[in-house]
Parts: sequence; C-alpha cells; structure tokens
Amino acid sequence: MRKGWTLEKQNWNDLLTVLTGTNWARTKLDILYKNRIPERPGVYVICLNLGTMNFTQRPFKDIYEIIYVGRSESSVQSRFVSHCNKPLRGVREAKDCFGNNLEFWYTEVDYNKIREIEARIIQCFGPPANLKEESIPARTTEPHPA
Repeated sequence: MRKGWTLEKQNWNDLLTVLTGTNWARTKLDILYKNRIPERPGVYVICLNLGTMNFTQRPFKDIYEIIYVGRSESSVQSRFVSHCNKPLRGVREAKDCFGNNLEFWYTEVDYNKIREIEARIIQCFGPPANLKEESIPARTTEPHPA
C-alpha cells in the first residue's frame, strides 16, 4: 500500500465530493472518553497533532497527520473501544510511538457510503498504520463506441 498523501488531483476532488454533508467530531484516543462516541455506523480517523508533542517550531507545531482510517458498519464506539484496549498492529505501533497524543476523529455516515468514504480517505492520505489496502468501489458509466 502506498504511504503518504497522493498527488493525484482527481482523488482529492473525489474525496471532497464524498465528504459533503459529513460532520466530524473528535476526542482523545483514551477509553475514558468512550461515552462521547456514538453507537452508530460511521467512519473515523486516528490523528496526531505534532503540537501536542512539544514541537514549538513552525511548520511542525501546526501539522496534523492522519495515522489510521477505519470504519464501523454497526458502532463507531465499539471500534473506539477496541483501538483503546486491543489495537491492531499498526495502531498499536502508533500508540507506542506517540503515546497519549493521538486523537480519534469520527463522523456518523449512512451505511451505504461508509466503505467509499473510508477508501477515499485512505487513497488520499495513505495513512501509515493502515497495513492492508482496501479497494475503492468501481463506478461505471454508459459505454461509448470506440
């Protein structure tokens, strides 16, 4: 899987389109905050703000990086709890490296859009803790003669 931000403009345009109408919230990635997270379907990102790690110089103190992207088709809260208590390898490594500086950003999403939104975010940001590649749902158009 490619790591880091894509330089394909169309990917960013597609991401902006699928994110239209989403409303994101955040909390620390800490089990103490589990009741803030909805028990509904959604997409989430685990982020790092370098400013929380004593980086005081610009541009570093202003950088926010997406470390992991995930989804839950039933309960974002259950995924939050699993990342706090028994994280997958990539998230565990991020927690070991960045400690309590990780944030959990989430949005409730219509069930039919969850996979596409997750895949588009992964495609654009190439988060380092996502260790397997997800495919993006194909779109078809009307056939045109050659």
